[in-house]
Amino acid sequence: GGDPKEEPTADASAAVGRCAAELRASLLAAAGEERAAACDLSDEIAGGLFDGSSPATDGADPATLASLLRTAGLFLRWGSLLDGEGAGRLSCPCMLRLYAGLLDDSPPAEGPKDVGRFASICIFRSTYGEKPLNSRARKVFVEELDGCRLLVRALMRGGQPAGRLFTITRNVHHLVAACPREAVPGMERAVAESSPEEEDHNGLEEAKESRAANLTDVLSATLSWAVNSEPALPGGQDDRRADLALEALRAMYALSASGLAVKPSQEAVAEIGATLCDVLSLSSADERCYQCKLAVVNLLLDAPKGYSRYLVENGAVPHLVDVLSYQTSLVVVERTGSSANDAAAVVPVLLALLRIVKADEEALEIVRLEVFPPDSESAFRELADAEILMGNGEGRVRAKNMAPLDAPRGTLRWRLVKLMTWLESNVKRASCELLYALCGED
Repeated sequence: GGDPKEEPTADASAAVGRCAAELRASLLAAAGEERAAACDLSDEIAGGLFDGSSPATDGADPATLASLLRTAGLFLRWGSLLDGEGAGRLSCPCMLRLYAGLLDDSPPAEGPKDVGRFASICIFRSTYGEKPLNSRARKVFVEELDGCRLLVRALMRGGQPAGRLFTITRNVHHLVAACPREAVPGMERAVAESSPEEEDHNGLEEAKESRAANLTDVLSATLSWAVNSEPALPGGQDDRRADLALEALRAMYALSASGLAVKPSQEAVAEIGATLCDVLSLSSADERCYQCKLAVVNLLLDAPKGYSRYLVENGAVPHLVDVLSYQTSLVVVERTGSSANDAAAVVPVLLALLRIVKADEEALEIVRLEVFPPDSESAFRELADAEILMGNGEGRVRAKNMAPLDAPRGTLRWRLVKLMTWLESNVKRASCELLYALCGED
């Protein structure tokens, strides 16, 4: 109950250690003796854990096992703040092997009975972080337990609920970002060696027409299912498809940034493009869907040059301008200050649109008309003529130059002009370059 930043007392650490030991014993008993033996838990077996005195000796029902795994996941997340070694009892190699086995062969289930989902969460909580305990667990999972193959097989298996797929994709994202040199080649090999029956991609039959060639294909098919399955996103409060889509997008970005991914075919790139356009067309009213749009913006920073034409033909450019409008409002109007957070919020969409308008003339015209609407230009000319008639025009209103009349307060162009004087250099430069491009570099 104390401040987690404070050093834990000896009594608190001891209590956490005892809880971890009891939880571990309960998990093993619930999993059953056969699975414990497969996980090299000879000490527990020899120590009498499976002596027949417990009703859970032959394995508990899925709901009980799932509940224990959920508790273990929470313990791994918070218990390590008090006693890292205590939490280590739940992230040791034998427990990782138990979680991996439960993820690999647990049948799909919804809600609190989904053993595979909670086993996947325990894998994530064991391997996520930079503490020595997490680094050791990550190394064991990837190198000794062939965890990359396990995750790819789990991701490609069909008929799974979105909640479980979300946790699996989060594990893929984490490993690709944390240890790309070890994880990415292993995952690519696992996809290449997969059998056709594994490639159901959670029910996306159209994705089965050609065998998945690489990890990007698998993540793309997962994203497509999350975005296009019924009912339409965002769905209900407990619908995890939007979270799954966001995690798939982030995993694709991390995979691209690693520089180790197998390059997808042109056909696969087109399919990915179609899905990204679907994401951009989602309603921004739901926070999860909007976060997906921001993840798409990050992917567009490294998109092929010809993709600008694809965005134009599929009506996606105005959606990107909407993102620009909201992000600039967030930085200029709501935050009213300059920081690294501001740069993270607005620079990606500025650079993505700059890349798009430089590559395609029609995209340039679409963005220009959004930033400089013709009706606003007419109103500006009327105001400018009035100023000149009053003798106030000298030095204030000149053709092709920005002045206060050109950018009424609150408009998108006003916010872009404000960003031109931002203290953060990346914000300032990106805004200037986009406006320069929109003005025909003249």
